[in-house]
Amino acid sequence: MPECPVFIVDSFTTKKFAGNPAAVCFLDEELPDAELLKIAKEFNLSETAFPLALDTSAYSKADRLAKCGKFSLRWFTPKVEVILCGHATLAAAHTLFNECGLFI
Repeated sequence: MPECPVFIVDSFTTKKFAGNPAAVCFLDEELPDAELLKIAKEFNLSETAFPLALDTSAYSKADRLAKCGKFSLRWFTPKVEVILCGHATLAAAHTLFNECGLFI
């Protein structure tokens, strides 16, 4: 399995160890559902978000997260994929803007 940057983000708070935590695991390539589920199980949080940069051919691997403006996003609990998760979506956006330097 390829390495991917991972963040744990506490949504809806400015205090550490408060709010609603979500894992954010940035993917360089699509992974099988079974692998995504294993990663979510490892974090054992209510949801894990998996952003994947789209149309990255124009960017180096180092620049993808900061310069690519289009992402797909999937969410998994430790047991199943879910169709949407608000706090994990906000956690992914927060990480893109504040940790990865994305500017749109």
